[in-house]
Amino acid sequence: MIVVVFVLAAAPVAGSAAPFPRFGSASCVRDDFAVEGGSVRAELCRTGLPGGRAVVVLHGCGGFSTFDHRLAAELPGYGISTLYVDYFGITRPPGKRGFCGAHGAVENAFVTWVKITDAAAAKLRGTPGIDPAGVGVVGWSLGGGVAVVASLAYHQPRPFAAVAAFSTGSFGNGQLASLLPPTILLSGGRGDAIPLDETLPLYRALRAAHVPSALYVYPQGSHAWPGRQGTLGIEHAAAFLRRYL
Repeated sequence: MIVVVFVLAAAPVAGSAAPFPRFGSASCVRDDFAVEGGSVRAELCRTGLPGGRAVVVLHGCGGFSTFDHRLAAELPGYGISTLYVDYFGITRPPGKRGFCGAHGAVENAFVTWVKITDAAAAKLRGTPGIDPAGVGVVGWSLGGGVAVVASLAYHQPRPFAAVAAFSTGSFGNGQLASLLPPTILLSGGRGDAIPLDETLPLYRALRAAHVPSALYVYPQGSHAWPGRQGTLGIEHAAAFLRRYL
C-alpha cells in the first residue's frame, strides 16, 4: 500500500479565506464549480497552442498563490491549459496557516479534497476545446499528495491521464502504484521539506509496476521551487505531460 506523506510544515498563505489570486491575462477567467452543495473557486487559463491538453492545478497546505500560482500561469505557455482550484473551498482551514501542521484536520478533509479534484477533472473534460482524454493533474506539496490519490484508477476510465507531483513523498510496495497513470515526481533534493529519500519509494514502486514514470531532482533546491529551480521543474513537468496527455 502506498501511503502519501504530506508537507504540513511551512506555507505562507491561508486557504479559502484569502482573496482569490488575480492573473491579469485575457486568457484566464474565473470558472467556479459546485461540489456537495458548496461553491469551489477556480480559474481557467487557456493555452493558445493546439492539442486540447489541460491539467487541474492543486496548491499546498497554506493555500494558493505560492509556487502553484506559477504552475497555473506558466503551463499554458507550454501548450497545457490549467484549472487552478481552491480545493480548500468547502473545508474551512483551521487557522491562518491553512492546513499546515493540522494533521487531524487534513485527515478529516482529505476525502472531500479528492472529490473536489475529481469534479474539477470532470469540469475540464466538459469544457469546449479541451480533449477529454488529455486531462491531467499537477500538485505541489500537499496538493501533490491529493493529486496522487485522486489519480488512482480503481475503475476505468482513469480519472486522469497523467500526473505531475512536486515535493511529494510516499512509501509503497507497488500494490497501488500500478493504479496510477504516467507520473512524474519532482524533488528539490535534500533541501526540500520533503527530502528525496521520501520521494524515491514511490518512484521505485512505479518503476516496479511498469508505470511510465520519471523523476526530476534539482540538487540542493528548496521546497518553494523559486527562480531557476521552478523554471526547470515546470519545463520537465510540461515535457512529460505533453508526452502523455
